[in-house]
Amino acid sequence: MSRGHIPLRSCIVCNVKTDKRDLIRLVRTQSGRVEVDTTNRIPGRGAYLCHSQPCWDGALKKNRLDHKLKGLLSTEDRLVLQEFAQQVAAPSGE
Repeated sequence: MSRGHIPLRSCIVCNVKTDKRDLIRLVRTQSGRVEVDTTNRIPGRGAYLCHSQPCWDGALKKNRLDHKLKGLLSTEDRLVLQEFAQQVAAPSGE
C-alpha cells in the first residue's frame, strides 16, 4: 500500500535529504527560545539535523543554527541542545 506524499527535509549541516521523520527538528518559538520539536508540530522557525554527532557539533560550533533560525542561540539553549545531542546523536562511525 502506498504511503502517499512523503515530506523531505535536509540536514542543515550535511545536506542529506530524507524523510522529515528521520531528522530531528529544532524550532525557535515565538518567545525566542530554541527547543527540540519531537512532535514536528511546534509553531515557529524550524531547522533539521541528522542523528550524527558531527552534524550536531557543526550546527552548534559553527553557528549554523543561529543563521538558520534567524537569531542568536542563548547560552542556556546551547547547553540544552548539547545535552540533547549527547543522548540522541550517533558517533561519527555509524
